[in-house]
Amino acid sequence: MKLDELNHWWAEKSVRPELVPKTRRAIFTVIKRELKRRQIQILFGLRRVGKSTIFYQLIDELIKSGVDPLHIVYCNFDEPELQEKRIGEHLKEFSRLTGVDYKKERLYLFLDEAQKSPSWVADVKLLYDTLPNIKILVSGSASLNILSEAKKSLAGRALYYELKPLSFSEFLHFKGIRVEKRRYLLYRDVLEREFSNFLLRPFPELVNESDVSFIKRYVRSSVIEPIILKDIPKEFKGADVLLLEKIINLFLSNPGQYLMLDELARDLKRGKATLYKVLFYLEFSFLVKRILNYRPSLRAASRKLSKLYAYHPCLTLPFDVPREKFAENLVMFESEAKYYWREGEKEVDFLKDFIPIEVKLKSKITRRDIKWVSFFLRKYGKKLDVREGYVITKDLRGKLDNINLMPLWEFCFKGI
Repeated sequence: MKLDELNHWWAEKSVRPELVPKTRRAIFTVIKRELKRRQIQILFGLRRVGKSTIFYQLIDELIKSGVDPLHIVYCNFDEPELQEKRIGEHLKEFSRLTGVDYKKERLYLFLDEAQKSPSWVADVKLLYDTLPNIKILVSGSASLNILSEAKKSLAGRALYYELKPLSFSEFLHFKGIRVEKRRYLLYRDVLEREFSNFLLRPFPELVNESDVSFIKRYVRSSVIEPIILKDIPKEFKGADVLLLEKIINLFLSNPGQYLMLDELARDLKRGKATLYKVLFYLEFSFLVKRILNYRPSLRAASRKLSKLYAYHPCLTLPFDVPREKFAENLVMFESEAKYYWREGEKEVDFLKDFIPIEVKLKSKITRRDIKWVSFFLRKYGKKLDVREGYVITKDLRGKLDNINLMPLWEFCFKGI
């Protein structure tokens, strides 16, 4: 599509209704509130989480608040036609089409999937430093390009927002279900019922989808495959697509595996350096996440025996993983855990701010189920200033000594 086709509001004076759903993500309010700030606003996240929709909603809000539609420029670099030119060239084309001088007039510039634009960081830095009349918003689906490169070159010039798949609370909001957070236990029946629906529908487009087989195809064909077949090869020339597919099938079909690189290299008949590259690509693209083994005695983490999970458990849906594995991956994501703990045969699934969390998707919990959490608290609790732990269960609430038992739905709704 050409620039004027992407910016239909220049002629139509409003954003087409089908592009602006009434339901908004929680992060929308934060980004809108900070539109008045000078800094570049950078929105990043997995494919299909709704980044473009938020941009359209912001454009719609700006027009309704009185901003001239001709002063809002939207570039989507998913369009091959736009990838061929630098951002400055698109602004010159904008001025030619509209008669608005981009060097003098107040503009809002939306750059969608910016990582696909050549030299986008250098272009954005130049615009920010030389044209303070332009407010810049950027979105991207690849974490390294958007974060590492931007943070290095745009230091002090940018604000960052990660848009994740829907949280349980957002899912309920999209379904039009209101729950009073302070008295959420009064809504336990509806929360338990809707939680099973939420587990399969973490993307905005899937909230009301009833066909489970379609959901699995959607995750594979609209999220995983475009990343492996298009995004990574474009970003990393010479990336081995067949090896990427083998690795992603291996780890998404069994999340939480230890990363045994020597063994993996032997099985796949590939060098360790090649496998390091592939894992880097997959982490870069929001497909997998590595969890490190934390050593409380040394206040350090070991890269040995790191574990690999799906970035979000929804990515495991096409692989029909066991419910326990899915739940473990979900707790990793919701807790934003960076570490687990292992010492000999003793192990705790996750540490969140040093608080031990174990996942036991059961309706009955015994002291045997909590023994390593208890051990961790006895050995390291005082040193780390941690007094209690958590076991995430199927449907059991309560407390066993200094360990909280919490159903998975409740953990996802309110956290710890």
